[in-house]
Amino acid sequence: MGALHPVSRRLFELPPMSPHPPLKPQADRDLLATLGAGLFTNGVWDMLSVIVPLYAVAVGLNAAEIGLIVAARSVLPALLSIHGGILMDQLGTRRVLLWVAAGCTALPLLYPVSGWFTVLILLQLLLGLASALGMAASQTWAMQVAHGNTALLARYSVATRIGTFIGPVVVGATWDLFGAWTAFATVALCGAGVIFATALSTNAAPEAPRPRGIKVLLPSWALHKEALLLALIPSVAFILCASFLRNSSGAVQSSLFVVYLNGIGMSGTLIGALVAIAELSGVAGSLLAAPAERRLGAVKLVILCIVVSLLCMSATPLIAHWLIVLITACVLRGVVQGMSQPLMYAILSNEVASNRHGASVGLRNAVVRLGSIITPAVMGVVAEAYGIENSFYVIGGVFLVVTAGLAVAARKIRQS
Repeated sequence: MGALHPVSRRLFELPPMSPHPPLKPQADRDLLATLGAGLFTNGVWDMLSVIVPLYAVAVGLNAAEIGLIVAARSVLPALLSIHGGILMDQLGTRRVLLWVAAGCTALPLLYPVSGWFTVLILLQLLLGLASALGMAASQTWAMQVAHGNTALLARYSVATRIGTFIGPVVVGATWDLFGAWTAFATVALCGAGVIFATALSTNAAPEAPRPRGIKVLLPSWALHKEALLLALIPSVAFILCASFLRNSSGAVQSSLFVVYLNGIGMSGTLIGALVAIAELSGVAGSLLAAPAERRLGAVKLVILCIVVSLLCMSATPLIAHWLIVLITACVLRGVVQGMSQPLMYAILSNEVASNRHGASVGLRNAVVRLGSIITPAVMGVVAEAYGIENSFYVIGGVFLVVTAGLAVAARKIRQS
């Protein structure tokens, strides 16, 4: 094996990270700004998950058109995740966040006057990109402000989960009580919250010089190549693989998990409650991340979290008829999912230079979105061939074997 990247060697050889010094008042303000950005950017994304399908139904679109409209918002983020990260490094994270927040504030107000399929597709493409880049920018900004401090990144993770939980509830209630205009205005208000949170900062995050032309906005193969080369850093490669595996259980939850539980007679309300329980449990997991890291180390803890999450999800057909056991599995999976998120941010923050954080987040998000496409598709094929119950066991077993391989690879890196 070739020479190991020096920073990666520290990650795999040192004991858990030592406590970081207390934040100064200025840094406290910057941290508060990143928490607000994380809460509101995630709120926008999940609000749109609820309100756009409702609006599409209200204007009379058919099921096929609604499916295409919902899927449209993920097209540009899947294609431009890496480029978006590069822009953060080239233009400055806060600058990019302000621009996409402006889009998240203005674009929702166009929906109530755009009840045509083609126009809604266009809006979904634009707002999907803006909201996805907003989440990526807030992640990058949190990494730059926290400087690898898992405890601080855990607070950011908690803020994002609060946004994903509260946002859909608020916008759904607004839709029921006041209608489309007020509901989309609520989404726009959430986008304005991102602008306010960004303005609150003291500008501690590193900013790149202002570019001289607009060429920087266009994708560049040379810059993409530099971003892809980050995957040659062993610890970054570890995070990319771990992100794919970690996200796999979430992809199952949003697809065949719901289908299976509905098929055995579980109500939509109860299924939604189980998903909400998992999300809320993630708050506790995020808060426990730093203490657990000090005992086990970041790499071992990430592997353990992935294993527990996969076991809880793949066991669904075995435990679905015992509600208490199923709830326990959802809670446990939510805890480990919430715990692993700040650990991954901390590893990337420590392993990649601050002026490359955007590219590293974009690369990770591209892998996550790829997993969101591959996992449900492959599991669906397995379900058609061998039955939906067996698909949980097959996919879970395969991913557990891959996780074991990742653990072995991490151990070999440590020993090299």
